[in-house]
Amino acid sequence: MMSDPAQNLRKAIESLMDAKLHDALTRPGGLDRLAAHRVTGVASYDIRMAERRLDQALSEMMSEQLIGQEV
Repeated sequence: MMSDPAQNLRKAIESLMDAKLHDALTRPGGLDRLAAHRVTGVASYDIRMAERRLDQALSEMMSEQLIGQEV
């Protein structure tokens, strides 16, 4: 069974993948926009929020790991 931090990380990764796929497949010029995002860092709101959720999940996971090492 996965721990909560691992499950949160998995969900955040899936959310980012879903946001990028949705953007690429449903909006005009989606593939070009995804390629531009890789170069410029400019992305749609949904992708930015999914990236923020992934950053938060990674931060939580790392802080819990550091706290576990101190004990």
